[in-house]
Amino acid sequence: MQSLTTSARRRFSLALHGSAVVALIPAFLWIAPPSRWDRPELLLALLALAVIARFHDVPLSAGIHFDAGMALALIALAVAGPLPALLVDLFPMVVGAVVLREPLVRAGNLANVAAYGWKAIAAALVLSLGAVDGLAATAAPWLLLAAATQMLVNVAVGPAIYIPLWLGRPFAAFLEMFAATVPAAAVMMSLGTLTAVLTGWIGVLALAVFALIAVLPQSALTYAARTKPAGRLEPLVATQRYAYALALHLGLDRHERRHLARVANVAFLRRAEAGDPIAYACATLRDPSRASWEAGHVNEWWNGAGGPAGLRGAVTPLTSRIVAVADTWSALTARGGPQLSHAEALEELENASGARFDPQIVLAAHSVVAEERVSETEPAPEPRLHTLRLPAQLRRALASV
Repeated sequence: MQSLTTSARRRFSLALHGSAVVALIPAFLWIAPPSRWDRPELLLALLALAVIARFHDVPLSAGIHFDAGMALALIALAVAGPLPALLVDLFPMVVGAVVLREPLVRAGNLANVAAYGWKAIAAALVLSLGAVDGLAATAAPWLLLAAATQMLVNVAVGPAIYIPLWLGRPFAAFLEMFAATVPAAAVMMSLGTLTAVLTGWIGVLALAVFALIAVLPQSALTYAARTKPAGRLEPLVATQRYAYALALHLGLDRHERRHLARVANVAFLRRAEAGDPIAYACATLRDPSRASWEAGHVNEWWNGAGGPAGLRGAVTPLTSRIVAVADTWSALTARGGPQLSHAEALEELENASGARFDPQIVLAAHSVVAEERVSETEPAPEPRLHTLRLPAQLRRALASV
């Protein structure tokens, strides 16, 4: 019965979106304002930016992806009309299907075509009601209203039908998705409005400004988020990067993070004599600095069973406790070791939590992994997003891709 219900629900979804797509033909012929094709350089630039934005979208908390495509469609609508705006929306979808070898004819794309077409017509009608002639600054309020219309019609025709009917998710999931898009969409559409006005003054150069603000940062973030295996890192480098990421989650300031890197370096150089009281005393006499002293206590245990002084709990310096976790994590995942996945390494750290390691630092290690792009193809990536000092919310967003 459930399969029949699902089948009927999906047939209804296809019927609604199919009818909406078919209805676009008479709508563009008799309802939509006319389009203009006299600025091919702008249209080509918009198409190129739309493709770039398609491959460099940003994930949001509701599990959807957001890019500059809708703002680019708004600019196309303002400078050329509804049909070019629809083309700017559809072209990246086709290119994406070809490049990624995804099926182009599918329910999700049918919903997209319906949503893209009707939002272009609705927004164009808003602009015609405002009698927007040219792209002077006085057109900005009508462009903002057209942008809001675009967004509302897009979600009403597309996700509001596709999510409950085709995916079978509750309507509340759609509302959650819509709420997640509003802040980013408001900023992006404001930038689109500003760019559309600027095109009336400086032409295609306005798109270069838009690209610098809205498209290239997404591309840079996507490139920055590319994962590399921790197994390619030398153990000392891995220790330092893990220590740095742990320090961010533990709230250490910039000065303390730099000091932590020195402690990790000194501790690594003294690995052979770690925990030996005599070697610790000799090394401290040779180098009485704070970094040297704390490096000597990396082998202390949280329960007091370690060396060289048998320090217990929080009496052991925080940097020593951080490096202890980072160094073991490195030994488990970096070059020369068993190269475990982060999940396996965290399990080993968890087994020693409360005995060998400070439980709070092991908990921070879990947070680090939650904010890196761990996947089936790369189960132990280096903490790249932490190294770039991205905000925690952005790290989590990029990690979810």
